[in-house]
Amino acid sequence: MERLWLVPTFVILSFLAIGPLAAHFRVLAPLAGFGLLVLAVLIGVVFGIALAGAAAFASVTAKPWRRRAVRGAIVPLLVGVPVMALVTTSKVPPIHDISTDLADRLEFSPAVNTASPNKDYEGPDRERVDDMQRESYPTVAPIRLTLPPADAFERARKVAAGMPGWEVTQADPQAGRIEATATSSFFHFVDDLVIRVRPDGGGSRVDVRSRSRVGVGDMGANAKRVLAYTAALQAG
Repeated sequence: MERLWLVPTFVILSFLAIGPLAAHFRVLAPLAGFGLLVLAVLIGVVFGIALAGAAAFASVTAKPWRRRAVRGAIVPLLVGVPVMALVTTSKVPPIHDISTDLADRLEFSPAVNTASPNKDYEGPDRERVDDMQRESYPTVAPIRLTLPPADAFERARKVAAGMPGWEVTQADPQAGRIEATATSSFFHFVDDLVIRVRPDGGGSRVDVRSRSRVGVGDMGANAKRVLAYTAALQAG
């Protein structure tokens, strides 16, 4: 009977271990592995609150199962409550598409759009997402280099090829266009990137767009990726 109080703990710990490891070793799809992680947190919230309430009730009424309720609540509370508190107080916007040029947005190739379940925001949703990007990531901006376009393109390509987890899939110097994918190290989520190099006065302007293939939000990953590429490109 005592083990029943620990069933939520066993389920949570199992999901926390199986989800990430199965995704990492490609037994499960990235989203499925991450989904088990999310499910573990949700179970922690529900059962943490329920078991904590039961423990409080047992304390007031002097029930003999108070200690079992307390033990059963420990792991669910430790897993569920801090994560939910972090999520609810997070200032990271729930978007998955970041671009340095919101007025003349880079377009992904048809092959990328076919491979990605996430499609472009449209209409009011696009305006809302762009406003959230401006407010949350004001430093995401076009990259200006003093190099002529041909040299800027070659630098942009080399820097993209050297970014951790990136793979350049297409580079067209005539069009000034580079396409790449970025794969996360643990869950192996794949995001798509497109880079554009154009003349800008006596130098060049480089724009970048990064979009997640799955998920409503990206926890800031695309903005961090664009900013990391910006810093690397400017550093030469």
